[in-house]
Amino acid sequence: MGISSYKYKSVSTDFAVFLNTFLIISTVIVFAVLIFISYQSISNEYINNTMADTASICADVGVDYLSITEAYDDKEMQDDLINLYLSSHLIEDKAAAYIVDEDGIICYANDIAYYGEEVNAMITETIASVNAEGGIWQDYRELTASSSEILTGMKIGDTGMYSIIIRKMDMSNFISTYLSIIVYPTLVSLVAAIALFIGFVGLTIRPLRDISRTVSKVSEGDLSVRVDKKYTQLGDSTGMLTLSSDLTEMARDVNAMIETLENQENDRSVFISSVAHDIRTPLTSINGFVTAMIDGTIPPELHEKYLTKIKVEVDKIRSLVVSMTEASSLSHVEPDLMDEFDIKEAVEELVESLEPQLAAKNITVETRINEEGGTKVYGEIQMLCRVLLNIVTNAIKFTPDGGKIIISSESDKKHCRYISVEDSGPGVEPEKRSRVFESFYKADPSRKQEGFGLGLYICKQVLTGHGQTIRLEESRELGGAMFIFSFPLPPKKD
Repeated sequence: MGISSYKYKSVSTDFAVFLNTFLIISTVIVFAVLIFISYQSISNEYINNTMADTASICADVGVDYLSITEAYDDKEMQDDLINLYLSSHLIEDKAAAYIVDEDGIICYANDIAYYGEEVNAMITETIASVNAEGGIWQDYRELTASSSEILTGMKIGDTGMYSIIIRKMDMSNFISTYLSIIVYPTLVSLVAAIALFIGFVGLTIRPLRDISRTVSKVSEGDLSVRVDKKYTQLGDSTGMLTLSSDLTEMARDVNAMIETLENQENDRSVFISSVAHDIRTPLTSINGFVTAMIDGTIPPELHEKYLTKIKVEVDKIRSLVVSMTEASSLSHVEPDLMDEFDIKEAVEELVESLEPQLAAKNITVETRINEEGGTKVYGEIQMLCRVLLNIVTNAIKFTPDGGKIIISSESDKKHCRYISVEDSGPGVEPEKRSRVFESFYKADPSRKQEGFGLGLYICKQVLTGHGQTIRLEESRELGGAMFIFSFPLPPKKD
């Protein structure tokens, strides 16, 4: 049937699933990277702000110390006020504020100050760093995954004293807040988006799967299948949300392809039966005549008469073979055989040559050749004249006695010249008009018609080879069939 190649054109839904899976995984990875980057950015900003705030408090402690020592001479009063002010600078439960001398001795501390060798080492390190760098010195240290420490120090004027803040940060609160405000809503949105995406993709793949299954069955020889009608109608409420015009067009094309293949298969069966009959009948006659001549049933003096009959039967078989051969080769046109000719003269000569057939049925032919823009056309002359002959003889065949045929022609002045042949016959039903150009097709197979159903197919092949078209409509003037086709115009001369 020549349909096995269609299986290689079936829709690959597996690739679509792979592509969609890849997109989903890529989206998840991108979201994860963005969350990680945002966490790093926000946490860094939080740490920087905390360090800036700690540096500001450390400076305020130094300013308070200077103010108190300059305002009061009473040592006891100074000590009480300094301790009070240090306590007022409590940042959080884990922030310790110190005022130390050059030797690292703690002179003043707030209520939650830390003591011990580790703290003394940190104070000594801070004093050394402040002396080395000047101004306010800070150092950020990660202790665990959820805790860190900010060490801040500065020299208080020319007093030889230092203001030092040791601030321990509990990052678990920050992480909890970040998760609740950023991560969890993002994950919920991502899951919802992926669910909607998967659902939409599933609905989109459904028609593709149906098309793929249909094409696969056709490749296996089942021509009774069709793509579901809901996938061929864009306005269908069940599929309009997921179907694009491309999908519906694909579904329609697949159904049209299958219908064409089914029609061709049916017509081929009819054709084979018809050809078998048309060949068997003359072969039977030939065999009978030859057998009769061999066994003497037909005397020698009648041999010439029966040999003539045998030749007639052989000519019938030859005509069938020639028609079939022509139908498979006329779509190719040799450029060297292309030439221009006058369409008006060709129509007049054709009508004159068909005068006996026209007179036998008392058919009137009217020609309407519009000569505006010239009457020259271009192509393989014999093949294009064959098109005219096939279409006009077809019109004669279906035009009743006393009927009428109109042959019209006009040029579009740019690309081609249109020709129409219309008759007063019964016409062709709309649903059959596109099929009359198929090979071996007969509009009414129940009626005994001469020929093999190849005439109009040959016309289409010839015109396709010339880059032209042909279509069948209803004649508004005569009520029968109207064939409209085109011939190329001669190329413009330089």
